Amino acid sequence: MMGLLAGANLASQTLSLTQGSNLELSKIFPTVPHIKRFNLTTDKARSVLENAENLLGILAIPRVLALHEDLIIGMLRLLGKSNTSLKNIGMADMHELFQTTINCNFTEDSLRLFHLVRLSRNTHIHQAGRASSKLEDWITGTPQSAHAAWEKIAGIAFTRYRKDEYVTLGVPELIGILALTKRLAEEANIHLQATIKREKWAELVVSDWQLDRRPGNIKQQFRQVTGLARREYGPISLTSDELETAMSKAGFAAQ
Repeated sequence: MMGLLAGANLASQTLSLTQGSNLELSKIFPTVPHIKRFNLTTDKARSVLENAENLLGILAIPRVLALHEDLIIGMLRLLGKSNTSLKNIGMADMHELFQTTINCNFTEDSLRLFHLVRLSRNTHIHQAGRASSKLEDWITGTPQSAHAAWEKIAGIAFTRYRKDEYVTLGVPELIGILALTKRLAEEANIHLQATIKREKWAELVVSDWQLDRRPGNIKQQFRQVTGLARREYGPISLTSDELETAMSKAGFAAQ
């Protein structure tokens, strides 16, 4: 995402060398793939590229939210929730279901800000970027501690939009939601570690290993499993005996 933003700025800087030219880009850079689809004069092209920050936020933030949704829903499945029970669960209520399922709590300000960005994203999906009354009410109801946390993360205050005002989703908002989803994912992971039995974690390690296992005898395969457990499941500190038992359950002979 940041590469795309930097690339747009680099392209704009490059085009500054041709400032004032009346030639279209396909005449200046004929070998660039797809250039005819962006066949503007230099000045018009630079204007588009310099606005890439806003376009990037509008496109990227829904992607970040979707990835986080997939993660949390996946965790709920690990906690025993069926696909049927999760059919109508999404970003609006998945964290709350996680909390009630294992009797835990996410940091209140982080969860509040997550929904703030989610509602902002919704304005671009459903209302052409215009603030809804729900977003306005959510901003008003967000405590000052959460607003202060947002400003610390994103570097700017969250705009207090009124209904029908245009909602901006730029780099500060992208940085903010990346940080928030990371925090919430880390908290969910900690709660999950304390809830799922160690036997289940060992079975998950073996299941992950089978997706990309390499050839080798049983001793070599066991080393692969222990290496994966150390790298990806380190905080759980699974023992060799636990991993060996999980491998045996999966049909792999003991080392």
